[in-house]
Amino acid sequence: MNKIKVGIIGHTGRLGKPIVELLEKHPAAEIVYTESRGEGCNGTLARANAVFLALPYGESANYLKKLNRKRIIDLSIDHRDDNSWVYGLPEIFRDETRKAKKVANPGCYATSILLALHPLKDKIKSIRISSTSGRSGAGMTQGKEDNFVVYKEGDQHPQIKEVSRFIGANDILFVPQRIDSTERGIVSTIFVRTSKKIADTQELYRKAYKNCHFVRICDDIATKNVVGTNFCDIKVMKFAEEIVIISTLDNILKGGAGQAVQNFNLMYGLDETLGLIWG
Repeated sequence: MNKIKVGIIGHTGRLGKPIVELLEKHPAAEIVYTESRGEGCNGTLARANAVFLALPYGESANYLKKLNRKRIIDLSIDHRDDNSWVYGLPEIFRDETRKAKKVANPGCYATSILLALHPLKDKIKSIRISSTSGRSGAGMTQGKEDNFVVYKEGDQHPQIKEVSRFIGANDILFVPQRIDSTERGIVSTIFVRTSKKIADTQELYRKAYKNCHFVRICDDIATKNVVGTNFCDIKVMKFAEEIVIISTLDNILKGGAGQAVQNFNLMYGLDETLGLIWG
């Protein structure tokens, strides 16, 4: 097999490091270029067919001209609301991703919420969300002291715009939380009022994700079941007029680097699980 030559810009960062780790073991990829502030440039960018951008917000635009003829996967927020980029949530936009030249990787909170809500699209009246992440979900290293922080509540968090845009609902309140003594994992608990009656929510979700390897409909939700994997586990329950969905994933993998590699696989016509199943 002729390997696809890949570049990673921002390879020493929070998401850049796991991209390197995944692609070093990927049977169809060869890293030919890396670049970061700390380590400079290594290899030849001109050789790369595809480039991963793992940069701070606002910096990817500086590279787009030199990457004009390459396929790009941007892990930052910079292009998630740009219609000229495909929003890279494979379970929802698989066909679009297969044809894409430029993919905007979704945010970690947005991934956990959109996968939880997608089967209810066009049936939603209101959404209330409480999401808790480990410290790396906010781009920070794990702390030594216990601390539970609530921040950017209501509609302040930028990723809520992704949810509103792709789920088609405006009545959304979001309360993100961070546990400083935990490194990885996100748990999103979502309360939904629907505009239409749903007879069997379990069947609705199983049908929606029957061909999605990385989404599991579960009875038990625990971060230990997903950390270190590219899976998103979802539990759905119905209480009178309200539906409660709980989802969990690894914010570094399914919420970041793993999903980026999943998108890479789709863009090159590979099995989307390639390089993402191990152990």
